[in-house]
Amino acid sequence: MGKVIRNNNDLGAAIRLARKNMDLRQVDVAQKASVRQALVSDLENGATTAKLDTVIRVLAALDMDLSIVPRRKAGFDPKEY
Repeated sequence: MGKVIRNNNDLGAAIRLARKNMDLRQVDVAQKASVRQALVSDLENGATTAKLDTVIRVLAALDMDLSIVPRRKAGFDPKEY
């Protein structure tokens, strides 16, 4: 089952968990995704404004996909983000 990602910290936690489950170092993921290790670190810490295509490359290096699905709960509160 997937994880709902609603902010940079959620994304970072999912990336870190996948990396650790695969027993990879940040530098291993960076090499597979053709990015710098510092970017992987920034992503995992929710401290990046990386381009979407870069995020998708990192996810692909971890055998993950990005999905867009409708919200299960109606309503939108921009203060949640």
